Amino acid sequence: MKMLLLVFRSTFNDEVLGILDGLKLPGYTETPRVYGTGALGRVFDSHAWPGYNSMVLSAMSESDTKRVAAAMKEFLDSRAEEGEQVPISIFAVPCEQLL
Repeated sequence: MKMLLLVFRSTFNDEVLGILDGLKLPGYTETPRVYGTGALGRVFDSHAWPGYNSMVLSAMSESDTKRVAAAMKEFLDSRAEEGEQVPISIFAVPCEQLL
């Protein structure tokens, strides 16, 4: 089992969550307002650094992890064809359910 962590600019909430819903995953948890610094700059929802990110956590099988990664890559590639950068990071770490 893997814990998938997605961090992305909140302006892409509808698209990313729509992709996840379309994959019929067993479930996920969304944290709608997170701040930080990444490859495309800082986001702290302030005058100096406007905007914020969203974060999604989901425990899933190895095969679901691969499906999510492939779907997100397809989304990124389609946006890149339009000349748009999508700030999104995806991480997978081993996960063991205790309860």
